[in-house]
Amino acid sequence: MALIAAMVWAMACGLCSAETVDFSDMDLRFVDAREDTGYYVDMNAVDIKNMNEATARVEIVKIDKNCLYLYTIAFDRGKKTYQILDSLVAAYDTKEKTGGSTVPLKPQSYAKGSAMETVAEYIYSPQL
Repeated sequence: MALIAAMVWAMACGLCSAETVDFSDMDLRFVDAREDTGYYVDMNAVDIKNMNEATARVEIVKIDKNCLYLYTIAFDRGKKTYQILDSLVAAYDTKEKTGGSTVPLKPQSYAKGSAMETVAEYIYSPQL
């Protein structure tokens, strides 16, 4: 019984087979920062479909929360929308995965001058 309790405790604390995020295949480029939040695009995971539609892997780092979010996002510049297709959440310092989802969210609008607009525009004209 004690062994079962120890296993449940270890799993609840995340001590069993902690999965870390692998950045080795990414070419992350800094795009923007707003207060304690940084925005990056993985240039190895950009798929431009036409002049308005593209899909990209975007990392958002909230340093004050020691958290990073890695999203696959579909952008539509014509409609000024973005749709998160999947996500991964990890601790920034250890890169240990803490959550995520493979369920696409509904498209969201972005405003002129917003961080998401900056990311969408960067995809089409990266600063090399």
